Amino acid sequence: MKKTNKHTVKKSISLKRITFLFILYSFIYLTVFAFIDFYAYYAINPYLITVLSVLLGAGSTFYHVKKRYHGYIDHIIERLED
Repeated sequence: MKKTNKHTVKKSISLKRITFLFILYSFIYLTVFAFIDFYAYYAINPYLITVLSVLLGAGSTFYHVKKRYHGYIDHIIERLED
């Protein structure tokens, strides 16, 4: 008996979804870095935190789109799109 894959992968991802992915990933990184900075008594430059969050958000979005990863973040984005 063969196991069938119930999840179908779309061939392309819309620009709207990519934008939501980028914003959400960047926000997650910004929040994590802000908590780290808060416990370090604001020792890290806020501009550095913002730039790192945007760069890591772009890298995570690229990886997500390239590898066609389907995780919990896709469920969050589906709720945001509605």
